[in-house]
Amino acid sequence: MYAEFELLDKDGVRVSLAADNVEYIKQDGVTLTPDDQETLWFNVVKSAGQYVFEVKTKAGGQYLAILDWKPIPMP
Repeated sequence: MYAEFELLDKDGVRVSLAADNVEYIKQDGVTLTPDDQETLWFNVVKSAGQYVFEVKTKAGGQYLAILDWKPIPMP
């Protein structure tokens, strides 16, 4: 099961994370492979903690987001 993670800019506008819009996406320094989705899907059973995402768009925008994750209890 996954939870959707949406990156917003300072004005609250979604930043597309699709491959045709980004140079790179990194999670905790590890480069992820972007696909055709504008958002990321985060595994809900991932360990609790802070996850750091770095994004650079093809237009030159650079973003840093910290996800303070608390796992979703599974039934």
